[in-house]
Amino acid sequence: MKFDYNIEVNSFLNKIYEHKVYEIAYENNLYNIDAKVLKDRFDLLKNTKIYLGSDMHEFIVNLIPKDKDGYYFRCEIANYHNYSFPRLYDYKGDPIKNTNYNRYGVQLWESHMNELLIEDIESKFNQADFIDFIDNNLLNIVDKINEYIKSRRDKEKIVIKFEDKNEILDIVKSLILNGSLDLSYAEFLIDMDKLRDEMIKFSTPFHMYNEFDKLEDDTLYCLDNFCKYNSLDLFDALINEKGFKLINGVGLVKE
Repeated sequence: MKFDYNIEVNSFLNKIYEHKVYEIAYENNLYNIDAKVLKDRFDLLKNTKIYLGSDMHEFIVNLIPKDKDGYYFRCEIANYHNYSFPRLYDYKGDPIKNTNYNRYGVQLWESHMNELLIEDIESKFNQADFIDFIDNNLLNIVDKINEYIKSRRDKEKIVIKFEDKNEILDIVKSLILNGSLDLSYAEFLIDMDKLRDEMIKFSTPFHMYNEFDKLEDDTLYCLDNFCKYNSLDLFDALINEKGFKLINGVGLVKE
């Protein structure tokens, strides 16, 4: 398969600009809007400063074609930068059975080509082109914006199901331990001062290992020994401090 590298880079940039539109729309709660309403928000989107940070690197790499197409795409990156590339396929596109390249060497080459692609995209990424993208495409992606926001809200929704309020503490502990709730909820449950006091008794060198490290490494122990809530108090705290709502037949819900 043959790729035109410059065309592909511009295509990647448009996909990045589109993703930035989704993020801005999400952050400004532009949900379930139609084209007419969205048109009134052009200035909001166009005046939002955008950046291409390291958080977008994985997004960019995921845009690269997979398998054989990914190989040929990276060969185009190599050609563009006058780099050599491993010969993995013959002129018919069939895999070469006996190559001089091991898998580790190919992975290093792939990683290097990924880095070159990111550098090329970073050099062309700019606010003016983002504004042009909005002018030319925004009204055509209204449905996609709504789909993105709905999908993201669904993923971020937290539901704590329970039948009896007295079960809530054990349920929340289980959700933390299985990864359904992130570690910030463990920190919310734990009396960090008491945990630190215990560590001081054992002469823990805090410049090397502190109470937050202990919480991450031994979460179950910390939850069992330093929790500052019983179930009923936790129920109130989740509503008053964490923004959960009680929905009958569902449980505690945070959107």
